[in-house]
Amino acid sequence: MEYNTARPALKVPEYGRGIHLMAAHLQTISDKSLRTKAAQSLVEVMHQLNGGSRDGADHQQKLWDHLFVMAGHDLDVDAPFPPPGDLMHLRPETRLPYPNKAIRIRHYGRIVELMVAKAVIMEAGDERKAFCEAIANFMKMSYRNWNKVLLNDEVVFADLLKLSEGRIALSTEDTVLETKFAPLPNQNEYARSGKKPFKKKPFFKKKFRS
Repeated sequence: MEYNTARPALKVPEYGRGIHLMAAHLQTISDKSLRTKAAQSLVEVMHQLNGGSRDGADHQQKLWDHLFVMAGHDLDVDAPFPPPGDLMHLRPETRLPYPNKAIRIRHYGRIVELMVAKAVIMEAGDERKAFCEAIANFMKMSYRNWNKVLLNDEVVFADLLKLSEGRIALSTEDTVLETKFAPLPNQNEYARSGKKPFKKKPFFKKKFRS
């Protein structure tokens, strides 16, 4: 039994191993006309499999480009498009770096930390105060979406003070956060209206007296 781990890597993984084998088989067909017909049939199969962008103007050219990549750029067929250049890269050679920095308060997310860092370096004034209030409102909304409960303003201000390392201090005396948010996705109409949903009563057989 031959496992995929022992086989060569797929050049265009979304088409699968079978399409790659058929593309490689095109190189073994000696007659050019038959090879061209087989390539056209294979492109039609690829069109059926890759249906994400069928309506695009360059969809057919992408299919032929993928065929040349799988079969080899030296594939000699009468294609409607020229073979792609050798510098065509479908995947980057190295993985993109993933941020490994730990988030201090996870339910607020990394975006809140970036906004807080931006607010810290701003000059004192109305613009900085408005930006800090917007951050606090966003934190309150994020906590609600994560924990499905509305957070007290004092807790939000305390968390903001912690994230800014004591450089952003808001209080309930001069700052009132937003309390009206969009309904949660898992809340139905009964939950929003405060009414209890109708429950169908179970069916019981009548008991007849003897």
